[in-house]
This record gives sequence, structure tokens and C-alpha cells, in this order.
Amino acid sequence: MSLGRRKRWSLPPKPEASAVAALEAHMDRPMAELLAIRGFKTIEGVRAWTQGTDTHEVNPLEMASMPEAAARLALARAQGELVLLFGDYDVDGTTAVSLGTMALRAGGWLIEPYIPDRYREGYGLSKAGIDRAAELGARVLVALDCGVKAFDEVDYAVSLGIDVIVADHHQPEDRLPNALAVLDPLRADCHFGHHYLSGCGVGFLLWRSAYQSAGLDPSELDVHLDLLALSVAADMVPMVGLNRRWLIGGLELLNSKPRPALQALLGERRGPVSTRDLIFNIAPKINAAGRMDHGLRAVNLLIATDRIPIDQYSQDLQDLNTTRRSTERHMVDQALEMAEEMTLDFADDLALVLYHPDWHKGIVGLIAQRVAERFYRPVVAFTQHEGVLSGSARSAPGLDLYAALEEASVHLIQFGGHKAAAGMTCKPENLVAFRKAMNLAVEAGWPEAMRHPQIEIDVVLRIDEVSPRLLQMQDRLEPFGVGNPAPVWGIKGIELAHTKKVGAQGEHLQVDLMDPFRQRSLRGIHFQWGDDPIPEGLVDVAFQLTWNEFRGERNLQARLLDLQPSSEQSYL
Repeated sequence: MSLGRRKRWSLPPKPEASAVAALEAHMDRPMAELLAIRGFKTIEGVRAWTQGTDTHEVNPLEMASMPEAAARLALARAQGELVLLFGDYDVDGTTAVSLGTMALRAGGWLIEPYIPDRYREGYGLSKAGIDRAAELGARVLVALDCGVKAFDEVDYAVSLGIDVIVADHHQPEDRLPNALAVLDPLRADCHFGHHYLSGCGVGFLLWRSAYQSAGLDPSELDVHLDLLALSVAADMVPMVGLNRRWLIGGLELLNSKPRPALQALLGERRGPVSTRDLIFNIAPKINAAGRMDHGLRAVNLLIATDRIPIDQYSQDLQDLNTTRRSTERHMVDQALEMAEEMTLDFADDLALVLYHPDWHKGIVGLIAQRVAERFYRPVVAFTQHEGVLSGSARSAPGLDLYAALEEASVHLIQFGGHKAAAGMTCKPENLVAFRKAMNLAVEAGWPEAMRHPQIEIDVVLRIDEVSPRLLQMQDRLEPFGVGNPAPVWGIKGIELAHTKKVGAQGEHLQVDLMDPFRQRSLRGIHFQWGDDPIPEGLVDVAFQLTWNEFRGERNLQARLLDLQPSSEQSYL
């Protein structure tokens, strides 16, 4: 963090006093205010929401095209036809293919899993994958986590006599591919009540519907909620409704009867498996397969049942992830240096469009993410592969990245994604024109007020209001994620009673926050503080409240997100 780039604090509107009062009868003031800000008015509403929506409470056949898709799969089972499951090479795609392979094989289907080669075939439904389906004699192809914009590829599959079912969750265009069925909750004519699912989630509803159509018990698929939970956590879908219940159920399964493949990726650990473990421990290793080698390696691990191949496959993925981290560090350093120069050479550019011919195609998404975090701007990172520029983009708060790319898409070969992240290809001679068009689109679509680093504060409180009871109440709101972010608390006008650099290279800052007026303190840590000067005098801090477990003791800890000279003249 740099004091020269201090963040603006964005505070929500004051909640309804009546809602706060009703909730405060059951909890402390800060938590009551937080829940009221998030739209809750009664404790009953909070309790119902925290449970999410059970799969048995919805009818997946209400999703557009689902009846046709389920009936076709049931027919394939009855006639003994081979079904090829084609999925993307990331966590969402590989879990979708793995879950579908195990679920349908257990139900009596003949299944062939397929993940495209990132470097030979690229993203999305590929001609090579379709040719493989035809070679094997598959009569049905299910495109998972992809396909909703694969117009030419679907037409090609149909010309070969293959029935295509698209089970995607990305934003579709006005027209749909000529598939037998196109499942996408974002379709304009889809009236299924849960619109923002992972690709694996759409697939899960398809498998349940196929089971039902075939006269099987859909509840038998609940044994795979752990893989579904992994896709939900890794793909950053809203943590509400079905997604919330799926993640809760998957974590319960992981903690009670862990799948050996996931256990091998987790390694030795203490305490229960959390959403954070899925995102930061398991997901990068699965993604490393597709980034550094082939995504089918991840599927082979996830569907394995014998200990010897599980140990080998999991070690392979961990080795690939180690290579990925080393490669990423070098390329991110290059990108950050390049971005620094671009802010000088193209000072008016809001979007940073970076290109290096030697960057690893599987790493450009991570490069874009790291640069976007550092410079607080949308970033597109390109590399060259077989004469074409292959790129990945990450957005900035307040910008609809997909809409901006759509405005600049005349200079692209193809693109796909959503508001926060996207992938694309571009001809080398169009790169300059794309950079200019992208910046015009960002200029028009990114609100001025959102272009400066800011942090969303949920509730401003006092140190004496920070208690184990508050954190215990916060724990009941988990799992956190999109649509249900971990609360960010703020304290203004306090002292740093003690500071200490910690970590192997002293890269973290440990502090004791003190309110001398009330004689209360709170231990905090700011990760990756670096060499920035420590502010003197009164400070304002924004933080997430966590437990710190050390040598059998469990204490409150503030994980600092922002620390800056105070705007307050006195204590609250």
C-alpha cells in the first residue's frame, strides 16, 4: 500500500432505523446495522437467507430448453449411445466434466470426457473436439461452461449428425447457436429463477433433469456437491440462493467425507476446510493443469478412485502449479514494468493494453489480474500464439468489461467473458486500433467517481464494539463471496500503539490499534505492507475481522485493508 494512493472510503447510506432496532434485539449494534444495510428487516429473514435455496425447492425443467436436453440424454441412455462431455480447461469446466462423467456413468450412460488443448484448440467448443466425438461414434455432445457463442462449431457438429446440448452460463448474444438445446440462465427467454450459476451448476441441473427423465433418483447426485462447491467458489458466482446452498453442502461433505482427490490436493491441514481453501489452495492447482499442460490431467485426478493414481495425478498438478508460480512471478514483473512505462507514454489511457510475444498463454490472465490490482485500471494482456494475439482481460470496480469489449470488438477476432473478466483473440495488425477503441469504450463506460482507489466500508464502529460475539455472528453469514462479501469494518481516529514488521522479509506490518480514551486495543496485521512509511498520529483503519489461531489459542485479529492518516480530529 502506498500513502500516495490512499483509498477513498465509500460509506453506504444509513439503513432504516426501524430495521436496525428490530435486529438489534438479537445482536450487537454493528451487526444489526450491517444486516439492515444489506436489506434485512427481521431476524427470520436473516435465518432463511443464510440457508440458501435447496436444489429440491426448484424445478430445473423451468430452465429454457431443459426438457429437450433431459429427454435427449434419457434417450441416449436407453439406446446405449455414447455422449461426449466437452468442457473448458479451467476449474469450472473441469469440475463440470468430472462431475458429469461420474454422475452419468453411475446412472448407466456411456460417457467420454473431453477437455480442449489450450494451445492447439484455444478456448471454447473446438472442431478438434467435435472430430473426436465423431471418431468415437458419439451421437450427443454436451458443451459445458462454453458453447453459447459457438455458432460455426455447433453447425459443424450438426452436419456430422451429432446432437449438441449447450450448458453454459456466459452472456449469450441475441441469437443462439443451432443446437438441439441451449441451456443458459442468462438467456432473455429463460425464466428460471436463478440466473447467475457456474457452468458446473448448469450442468448439475442438467444431470438431475436427465436422471429424472430416465426414472432415476436425482438426489443420488448430491454425493458430488464437493465438486460443485469448488466450481461455485472458484468461478466467483453470487453467493446466494442455489449457489449458497451448494457451497454449504459441498463444504459439509468435504469436512465429513472428503473426496480422496481433493484431500490429496489440500494436503495436511488443521481445522475445517473453508471457502478460502477451495479458492486459494485447490483451484490454482487444478487451473495449473490447463495453464501449463492439459486440463484433462485435472479431470483424470477428479474422477480417479484408486489411491496410487490419485497420488500421482495430484503430485503432477502440484508440480505444474509450482512451475506456474515461478513463471508467473517473472512475467508479472515484466508486465508491471511495462505498465509503469505505459502510464507515462500513454498518460490519457484509462485501460492498459499490454503485449509481449514471449508471455505464456496460460499466464496472461494472471498477468492482467496482478496489473489491474496494482494500477486500479482495466487491463488487457496479450501474447502471441501461432501468428495470432491471444489475450485476457480483467476489469476495475464500476466498469462492465464485457460491454467495453463489445464496443471495441470490431478489432477482435473473437471474445467472450463477463463483467469482470474476459478472453479474446486479435490480429497483430489490429492491436493499436483495439487499444484506442478499448480506451474510448472505457472512457464512456467507466463512471468518473469510480476511477480512484476506494474501499467499500460496511459499518464504522469503535474498538469496544469489536468482540468475539460480533465475529461469531459474522461467522454465521459465511460463506462469503460475490453478492455476500465479507464485512469490511472501519474505525476512525485511533492510535498505533505498537508496530512491527513481520514475515520472512519483513513484508507484513503487525500493529496494535489503541483507543486510549476507552483503554481498548485490537491486534491487527496488514499483509504485503512493503516499505511504505507508517503513518504517525491518529489513523483510520479498514479491516476484516478474523480469528487468529496460534498454539491452541484463538483470538480476534483485524486483517487490515487500509491504513491512513486520520480524517478525524478525535475519537468516536
